[in-house]
Amino acid sequence: MPTGTQFGADGRHDSSRAGDYRTVGMLYLVMAIVAGVAGGLMAVGLQAGLLPHSVLAAWAGGDATAAVERIGRRHGMMMVFFCALPALFGGFGNWLVPLLLRARALAFPRLALAGWGLTAGSFVAVLAGLSPAVPAQVSVIALMVWCLAMLFQAINMVATVLNMGPMGQRLRDMPIFVWAQGLTALMTVMVMPVLAGGLTRVWLDGGDMSARIDGLLHVFAGPEIALLLLPSLGIVSQVIETFCAKPLQMPRVVLGALVVLSVGGSSVWVHDLLHGGLDHMATSAPVVQLGLIVLPVLAVLAAWVQTARLGHMRAAVPMEWAAGFVALLLVGSVMSLLPGGMADVHAATLYAAMFAVFAGFYYWIGKMVGHVAPRGASRLHFGLTTAGTVLSLMAFHGAAGMVGAVLMGLSVLVFAGIVVQVALSPARSLPANYWGPGARTPEWQAPSPAHGDA
Repeated sequence: MPTGTQFGADGRHDSSRAGDYRTVGMLYLVMAIVAGVAGGLMAVGLQAGLLPHSVLAAWAGGDATAAVERIGRRHGMMMVFFCALPALFGGFGNWLVPLLLRARALAFPRLALAGWGLTAGSFVAVLAGLSPAVPAQVSVIALMVWCLAMLFQAINMVATVLNMGPMGQRLRDMPIFVWAQGLTALMTVMVMPVLAGGLTRVWLDGGDMSARIDGLLHVFAGPEIALLLLPSLGIVSQVIETFCAKPLQMPRVVLGALVVLSVGGSSVWVHDLLHGGLDHMATSAPVVQLGLIVLPVLAVLAAWVQTARLGHMRAAVPMEWAAGFVALLLVGSVMSLLPGGMADVHAATLYAAMFAVFAGFYYWIGKMVGHVAPRGASRLHFGLTTAGTVLSLMAFHGAAGMVGAVLMGLSVLVFAGIVVQVALSPARSLPANYWGPGARTPEWQAPSPAHGDA
């Protein structure tokens, strides 16, 4: 099926700087960094026992244990909804999909900017809703706005993938990263209206809204995992292809796995939620849903192994983060086989998604700003994050959990320093393809930094 129209890369140029795809993508990435710092500090305080007992008691009406569980769930929501997913889908998606399609603009630049504005507003509202003094209705409204923002982003991404490429381009010729972004958008269109409907039900039923929000977020874990994995798999596929100096092997298998992960996972979740209701899904083990996640992931892993076996892998900072992502995928797959392992799978997937975010950051930052991140600080960031992740997955509380929290906190500080240095350093011209012949996708034919005129 050919894509592209007369208003794509071969047609009009959107002159609105505010709606430029690079600007919107960078806004998403900045918001993800802010949300990640906020959520990271919350997790460090929780793991290290730094939150005052009086605050915990006030949060849950005197039950400090329940407060720890609730704050943990809200921390997960903060990291997924406002850090990992906006970075993977909104940040890298908006910035790089037009570049990979050789397009000059997103399909709907103002819609993209509106989606970011709604996401940022809902983040502020959710952050305020962490206080026990703020009514739970604020969190419900904020999450409804977030659903709308994700729909805006998804509609824009589908229209961009289908219409903004060169005339006559076939879908099968698009890079896996673009496919992953398009399928993420398709899944978002399927699940966000259902999640918004569940939030509306919570609003209309009244009662203990905080508990019902937590229950709804609990059953949303399945599609949430898939939404994190889809763009992550697209990023890591491209990184592995580049640093193995070999085209991705078994591309049709990878594409089929992504389709199953997107359409299959979302369809099962929507059917089960509408058929059995929230209470049914909260008490049942979503075996089929988990299988539609694990099996496609294993198929993609097989393709990566084949690519690495036939290629010549070389060490680089993005490849190290990609290797960490692969390790966490394997850990998550093993955890899925254990009784009651869904919560552990969710934690491993969130950590894996963050590894994919950092792999993408170090892989494309030179294309975005004109200079790569300092290698020493980047490897220190990787080491601290890896050690903190291992300890955090092994033990959330106790001495190991506290050490893990401290290491994660230090990694956040190191990354913040890297971001500041990258932001303040003057841009300089890098080679268009500064990663060498292994980087074959179209963005490596554009100047570094890219000017949006590919």
